[in-house]
Amino acid sequence: MKKDGDKGESLRNFPEGSRTSAPPGLSRIAFMRGALRGTIALIAGIAAVASIPYWGGEHFPVTSLVIYVAGMVFIAMPLCLYYESLLQAQEGPAREQPPITPAQA
Repeated sequence: MKKDGDKGESLRNFPEGSRTSAPPGLSRIAFMRGALRGTIALIAGIAAVASIPYWGGEHFPVTSLVIYVAGMVFIAMPLCLYYESLLQAQEGPAREQPPITPAQA
């Protein structure tokens, strides 16, 4: 995570067979990634809908800006922090285990 960033790793990248071969917590990380993306899209959509009455007018849509900033600060940011903590927790055990290559599967 420090140099490469989140690669969006999914369960499909792991060998076929039982799900126990995937690192523990990977499904929680994938769920949080989807929830975070959905939350950000929902906040942006609500802000865009709130700005519709101001389109073509002379006034700036302050309501839309307030909805967007408040949503990002109070809803999306805690989700981002939790997602980051999941990634860092996953990084610790991943260093101890050697990577699974296709030849080993």
